[in-house]
Amino acid sequence: MKLFNGLFAAILITGLFAFLPGPVNASPQFDLLKAVDDADVEELNKLLGKGVSPDTRRKTSGEPAIIIAANNGSLKIMKILLEHGARADYADRTRGETALMRRALVGDAAMIKLLLEHGADPNRADIGQETALIKAVRGKKSKAVQALLEAEADPNVQDLTGKTALDYAKLSRNRRLIKMLQDAGANS
Repeated sequence: MKLFNGLFAAILITGLFAFLPGPVNASPQFDLLKAVDDADVEELNKLLGKGVSPDTRRKTSGEPAIIIAANNGSLKIMKILLEHGARADYADRTRGETALMRRALVGDAAMIKLLLEHGADPNRADIGQETALIKAVRGKKSKAVQALLEAEADPNVQDLTGKTALDYAKLSRNRRLIKMLQDAGANS
């Protein structure tokens, strides 16, 4: 009887596996996001050349490729995406942060300039009404602050708490940032 039950179970399990799909081929969108994640320039160029959208989003998190590239800090990948028409202001779905905001937070002046050259709005705000400038000031990233001010970021925008970039600079007692913001027209 044990032999019969074991044999029956084996047949049943084998039969169930017959109904499962074979290897799943990844979609071109998945492949593009993987190429961005892996900083695979060759694969990314190949996929974009085939017409895969540079604005592809992850199904799980909703993050667009440009945000993934910003998180990874790859200037080369970011440049390729932008040159293939990725929207510079494409935001994540949870906080409304753009690639510009993410790079301002870490002080990446080179990528900030690239994003601005491709139409990123220096005054766009996330759900907390924080702009890239406020994020750069809060992170004490003077090169990022300078790049944003040169792009005419408004130093007088208030976040949800009513604070401006200058208020955050004063809170951190950062004289250099205070002077930069005042020179750019921040209201005292």
